Amino acid sequence: MNWLTFKIQRSPGFRFNLIDLLLILFLLSLAVTLYYLVHGSTIFWVPLYLGLSFFLFCNIFRIGNRLEPWWYIPFFLIAVYCLLIQDIILFWWLVVLFLEPLKWILILYHLFRRPYHGAFHEYVSRLRNG
Repeated sequence: MNWLTFKIQRSPGFRFNLIDLLLILFLLSLAVTLYYLVHGSTIFWVPLYLGLSFFLFCNIFRIGNRLEPWWYIPFFLIAVYCLLIQDIILFWWLVVLFLEPLKWILILYHLFRRPYHGAFHEYVSRLRNG
């Protein structure tokens, strides 16, 4: 694990640095704030879900900037639509039925595409090479 904050980690594997830690702490504090401001709603889970998804994309599987828009553009459109119609239940249904499968399809696509340099890169290489 490398704590470099402004230098891109070129070595393969899991990535975590000070900026990631600060972002996680910010998202946790935002979730706690939303929990107390909008008590009785599940909206406080949204920053945690968004943060976890990007942590998977950027730090664990490191899918890169080319594949991320395929997930975050639909997320943004669904979130805005559900905010406009004020239907958090529809939002979570769309997350479970559409965004989660899409996220894992993108991750699996990236896992078996060359070159892969995220977490488990050695294991994935052995699977691909037989």
